[in-house]
Amino acid sequence: MSGAVSGEPTGYDVCGVGRAVYDHCVLVDRHPEADTKTVALDRWRGSGSPVPNALCQLARWGRSVGLQAAVGGDVEGERIREQLQASGVDVRSLQVRSTDRTPTAYIWVERGSGRRTIVLDRDLASLSSDELSCDPIRGSRALLLDGWETDAALEGANIAHETGVQVVLDAGGVRDRMDRMLGVTDWLIVPAAFVRDYYEEPVDLFHAVRDLLARGRGDGARGVVITNGPAGSVGAERGRPPQWFQAYPVDAVDTTGAGDVFHAGFIHGLLAGWRFEMCVRWASAAAALSVTALGSRGKLPSRGEVRELLARHHGGDEIREIDT
Repeated sequence: MSGAVSGEPTGYDVCGVGRAVYDHCVLVDRHPEADTKTVALDRWRGSGSPVPNALCQLARWGRSVGLQAAVGGDVEGERIREQLQASGVDVRSLQVRSTDRTPTAYIWVERGSGRRTIVLDRDLASLSSDELSCDPIRGSRALLLDGWETDAALEGANIAHETGVQVVLDAGGVRDRMDRMLGVTDWLIVPAAFVRDYYEEPVDLFHAVRDLLARGRGDGARGVVITNGPAGSVGAERGRPPQWFQAYPVDAVDTTGAGDVFHAGFIHGLLAGWRFEMCVRWASAAAALSVTALGSRGKLPSRGEVRELLARHHGGDEIREIDT
């Protein structure tokens, strides 16, 4: 998709409501200490942030997607719009604030480990609930939230529930009114760091999955997954015991955006009608491939690449339900 998009959006496979950020990413030999200098080995600049990243990955797999967010009236905001359009994301509901700056992230990535340090510059007012376009949410199959724009996220979830749209929450960290956000969520995917911050003490991930399931919408969330990097993930559907899922080893370059791609993979499986276990496996494999290049969208794997990685670890019979 390129150029201006006209008309009013009426629904997608996935509608996203969240924060749009412009990333400045550099690769270094090691994270610099105070009062030292280092040389950038490589760099990447472009649109980032959890919901936009996930939508771009879903678009690569052929899903129709649209974003509701806010950007500033600056060069970074225009680049975000252009890059999202070029990636197949409908941005007709993107709000442009002419007097504000677009949120920016400065990211240092350590060569060899892929570990990163992030400094966020958030100078843009949050998307308000009265700026939401309701029809695209009602007409979509799933709503993806990151919880940053809390008022808009809660209102979006209420709109989604009116028409049975599944709500997926990417809670990368503990946000404002977190308990309310959990209470409107059907599918919750969080990193292990979220668990430590949310419970404010060490918690067994299997116990955390059971507890977070109970905190979800209505009778409880439909499913919860806690990701833990190379240690794999723990997840469960409502009414079933938690189980551990393996991570897929790769040569990591940059772990930025891996969780975003994980969300995209899980949602892709949901929309395809796959079993919970296969949704998690697909998400895990896609996230693993995503860390093999610099930048949060430096590597958005194709369906064929994900399927090939899964086949190497599980064999053809185990992944027959995956579309190709």
